[in-house]
Amino acid sequence: MRTIHKHRLDLISEVQELRLPDEAVVRSVDYTLQDRAVMVWVEVDADTVIDEKTGVRQFKVFHTGDGIPDHAVFVGSTINHLKPEAYHVYELND
Repeated sequence: MRTIHKHRLDLISEVQELRLPDEAVVRSVDYTLQDRAVMVWVEVDADTVIDEKTGVRQFKVFHTGDGIPDHAVFVGSTINHLKPEAYHVYELND
């Protein structure tokens, strides 16, 4: 059995880390007005326990027109419906 968990990514220029198992799959990306943040919904095995042993995966939120590193993998895009801004989420792989 699988389940989906929500994780927050702030609108900052720094790389952000999420504790996710390697087999976790990001299923959706959305900007939430009330939080002023990007949320990602991640599908994982229902028995997954997120703890210190769980791997750390790196994500970054880019604005339209930002330079994106070659090693970044596209996850999804979302828009702020009150401003003319779009946000693009990438996972950074070494």
